[in-house]
Amino acid sequence: MSAYTVEMEISGNTAMWTRPDTGDCPVSYPAPTYSAVRAIFESVLWGPAIVVVPVKVEICAPLQYHSYYTNYGGPLRENEAVKGG
Repeated sequence: MSAYTVEMEISGNTAMWTRPDTGDCPVSYPAPTYSAVRAIFESVLWGPAIVVVPVKVEICAPLQYHSYYTNYGGPLRENEAVKGG
């Protein structure tokens, strides 16, 4: 099997690499996980004989975090305005 080095530059205003243990209010990993990087490559380069093995990720810009919350209006909420819709 021959090995080929492939590099890809991915950019955007915002990216979220969701942690599975955070539930309703997702929190992002600071960088993409191994499986996320592999899936990005496989979405472009895929074939039965292609095996993608991520080796390195370079972060080219400072990390930024955004704060937000989920406005949960479930059955345990006391506020009548939220329950009424």
